[in-house]
Amino acid sequence: MKRNNEERTKTRRSQAASVDPSTVLNFVTPTEFVELPSKGIGYPEGHILRDKEMIEIRFMTTKDEDTLSSRSLLKKGLALDRLIDNLLVEKEIKARDILVGDRNAIIIAARSSAYGHIYETKVQCPSCDHKQKMSFDLSNPEITDPEINEEIEEMENGNYMYVTSQSKIKVEMRLLNGHDENVIFKALSLVVSNKKWRFRLIRTFFGLTDEYMKSVYEVFFTLKHYGGWSLSELYSLPVGLRQWWLDRTIQEYDKEKEEMEKAKR
Repeated sequence: MKRNNEERTKTRRSQAASVDPSTVLNFVTPTEFVELPSKGIGYPEGHILRDKEMIEIRFMTTKDEDTLSSRSLLKKGLALDRLIDNLLVEKEIKARDILVGDRNAIIIAARSSAYGHIYETKVQCPSCDHKQKMSFDLSNPEITDPEINEEIEEMENGNYMYVTSQSKIKVEMRLLNGHDENVIFKALSLVVSNKKWRFRLIRTFFGLTDEYMKSVYEVFFTLKHYGGWSLSELYSLPVGLRQWWLDRTIQEYDKEKEEMEKAKR
């Protein structure tokens, strides 16, 4: 088994060395369509997401996990923006231009496709500090169709105009987007506890603890050592498929090991 794996690894490495690195990885990352809660309402006329009900994203890979595990990006409030930008198939769409509700839908869909639709976490009662484990199903979130009050006028720039009932003052407003979320994050960052809370929330929602990332690199070693995978290929492998390849590699290893033991008898 060891000899066979070494021969396969050497062959694969020699093949990779003779090929243009840009053409080594011909695997196409799977994609999915995410329903936008806004239904495209709230974007200005001419915006690519105006009246658009769906958006296409690719599945998460280890590169994306590294992004969400980057303490530097998390502290600067850039991790989620970087993740969304990486996942979007239409690169002309920018994460910070997307409405907050639509951003959340993208994040939930990405998390579900990578790690499953069940999210388990512990919640703490603010009154008695009692902690309780709760489970949430992310596969079927309730999306309410956006309704605009008759007294609110939608404008071409995506904003809304409202006239107050008493003073008759015209108030122009708009829905929050990624730019606004970043401003809020910077304001909250002035309060250390809130900053730490957001830092923990992102990592726990995706399950990216230090122990988890160490286990990912152990998987890398196994697939690279016994399967001849390159680091480029491993980093581009969808999270959901990574475990399948690991299980399949171990299965083949055990099968060949058993055959070798039988041959010795």
